[in-house]
Formats: sequence, structure tokens, C-alpha cells
Amino acid sequence: MNIIPFIGKTREAAEKEAKKQLGPDITVISSDVVNVRPKGKIFARRMVRINVATEDESDKEKKIREGIASIDRARKRAEVSSVNANAAKRADDTSASDKTAGDSQPVRQKVPDAPAGGHNNDALMEEKLDHIENLLQQKFGRDAAAKEDASKDAQKPEAGAAPVENEKNSEKEAFLKLLYKTLVDNEVNETVANQMVDELEVDSDKEVKMEHVLSDIYQKIILKFGRPETIQPNGNECRIIVLIGPTGVGKTTTLAKLAANLKIKQKKNVALFTTDTYRISAAEQLRTYSNILDAPFHVLYTTEEVSEHVDIYRDYDYILVDTTGHSHRNEELKKNNHEIVEALKAAGQAEVYLVVSATTKYRDLVDVADAYKEIGDYRLIFTKLDETDALGNLLNLHMHTGAPMSYITNGQNVPGDIDIFDAQETVKKLLGGN
Repeated sequence: MNIIPFIGKTREAAEKEAKKQLGPDITVISSDVVNVRPKGKIFARRMVRINVATEDESDKEKKIREGIASIDRARKRAEVSSVNANAAKRADDTSASDKTAGDSQPVRQKVPDAPAGGHNNDALMEEKLDHIENLLQQKFGRDAAAKEDASKDAQKPEAGAAPVENEKNSEKEAFLKLLYKTLVDNEVNETVANQMVDELEVDSDKEVKMEHVLSDIYQKIILKFGRPETIQPNGNECRIIVLIGPTGVGKTTTLAKLAANLKIKQKKNVALFTTDTYRISAAEQLRTYSNILDAPFHVLYTTEEVSEHVDIYRDYDYILVDTTGHSHRNEELKKNNHEIVEALKAAGQAEVYLVVSATTKYRDLVDVADAYKEIGDYRLIFTKLDETDALGNLLNLHMHTGAPMSYITNGQNVPGDIDIFDAQETVKKLLGGN
């Protein structure tokens, strides 16, 4: 007996593959869950492994020999029975002849009954035995042929494999590989790209059109992004909007765009604050925007001033706060920003938005996001989309942080060049669309 393992995403998938290779009559002797790391992938997958018992060639031959031997024994028993019956018949005939010769009167000869092992039964038995023997030999021949075919099939490349596992890909595999390459070319992190392609449910035994596969991954990435979370109507309470992020990503300009849209388009009362006392130009730039919008402006120098100034404008709809940009390695400024944000949260309903540039390297984006994780929940605003065609970092950082998407900016114009994040448009570009 041989034990052959088969692995699939589910027990049913593993049994299906086993039946495909060994035939419908399989015996599963055990099953368990195993972690399998495909070639070229980083993360292992949870798969189901079944162990199937099969008979080797010696077992089959033994059974055939035993079957044929039993046929031979039955045939010999039939022959012996036939010989005995014929001998008994001849003895009866001889006895009758002797009796007739000894008596003067003729005696009517009695015809004996046909014995159980007579000629008719012998012929029928022979026919049945020959038929069974032929069936056994035919079955043995079919089993041998099936085993040879299964061996040939096992040497063929398996269909439906991941695009990095086999260079001799089928058309479907080649398409999946192309999807993976397109994502990576658009600077989607390899781990994220692998995850997206691995989640595609492509049955290798079914004919699936490539446009269906493309539609599937399109929908899956859109679902990964989720709905954007933006500034919502505040009801009767003042809402505090806080922008955080590194230097040079356009926080101040982004805050001016948000303020202009709230003030001009939505007719809301807004006040502008800044905590950036390190760059004189930042405060002056925001003051200029406040004059244009006819909105009050204040510089916050300490955390103690936060509650006082928020109370002054508590009857406003929104207070927008620009914070100091700093390197993620600057522990002092990171601590100061954290304290300011905590004070703003304590003073009212505060929403925090992490502003980052789409042109920043993914490794640096991860460092930036991790530097601000102590602040707690935040939403993502990506700037400078007009300076790059590769939007992979939007998906990368969203997957890394789990933070909801919010706005994107694509230029310096105020109040224009800002939009709510559009998942469908972004995914089209990630998949190679215009």
C-alpha cells in the first residue's frame, strides 16, 4: 500500500485533485491543516492536506493471481464432479446389462437421473468461469493503463499556479503574472501585490475569461481602499480639523484649500490656527490666506493656549489647525506635536489628518506613519499626485496603517487642485489604465 499526499485550499479541493489523478474510488485515511509558503512568496498560506491510500502494482497482481487461482480451483472441482458423474453412469449401465444376461425374462432398462454435476451444468460453469476470468484480466489491464496515464499527467505542469512559480505558464497564469507586474511597476509593494493576486479565486479546471479576472482584482482593490472619510457637517458643535505630517509635503497649502472650500462653497464659519513657530513663512502664508478668506487667524505657542483659543471660537463651525512639520527622527518636535494634538482633542471634537506626499519612497512613508501612530486614529491625505504617475504608495500606506483615505491634491491652486479620494479612478491607474 502506498500513501500519497494531496494539498488544496479546502479538503474538497484536495480530494478533487486526488480523484483527478487516481480515479473516483479513493480512500482518504487522514487530513490536516498545514502552512505552505509558495515559491517566490513571503507569507505562507493555510492549506488542507489529505493522505490517500493506494495499492501498488504488487498488491494488484497478487489479487489478480488469487482470483485466477480460485477460478482454477473451481474449474478442477467441476471437472472432478463431471468425471465422478460419468463413472457412476457407466457403472449403472454395466450393472443393468449383467442383470439382463443372468435372467431369462427381459427387464425394462431404467434411465438414471442426471447428476448435479452433469454435462449441461459443466458447460454453464465453464462459461461463467471464463467470463469472470476475462473480466478480471480486462480490469487489470485498465488499472495498469490508468496508472500509466496518471504518471504522465503528474509530470505535466500544474495549471492555475501563481505567476511566479512556473515560467511555462498557461495563458491564465501569464495574465496573472502580467497583473502582478503591472501593480509592481506602479510601485505597489511586492508583498501587497502578491496578496492582491493570491486572493483571486481562479479555478484552473474552469474556463475563465481574462476580463472576469481583471474585474475581480479591480473590485477587490476598491474594497481594500474602502470609502473615503472626509470632513462632514458638524451639526451644532464646533469641529477641530488637525493636519499633521512631515516637512515639505504641502500641509499649509492643503489646509488653505480645505478652509476655502468650507468657507466659499459650504458657507461655513472657519478659523485658522497654526502651531508652526519654526518657519516664519508658514505662519505668514496662512495669515495671507486668512485675510483673503476673511477668517480669524492665531498662532498657538504652547499647549496651555489651546483651550483658551478654542473657547473663543467655539461658536464657529470649524477650526483648522496647521502643525509643525518635522522629520520622523526628531523626537523633540514629535513629542511637542503629540502634546498639541492631545490638547486639541481634549478641547473639542478633533479629527486628525496625516498629510504625506505620493512621491515619497514607501520605506520613508512607513517610517513617517509609524512616527505618528502614538497620536492615534488619523485619516490619510496624499499630496503632489500631479508630480507622479505611480500611485502604488496610496495602496501601500493604506494597507500598512489601516487608516481610511480622505483627500488627494494635484497642484498648488487654492481653492482648486483638491479632491476627495476616488478609489475607482486610482485602481484603474494601478491596473494600467489611463
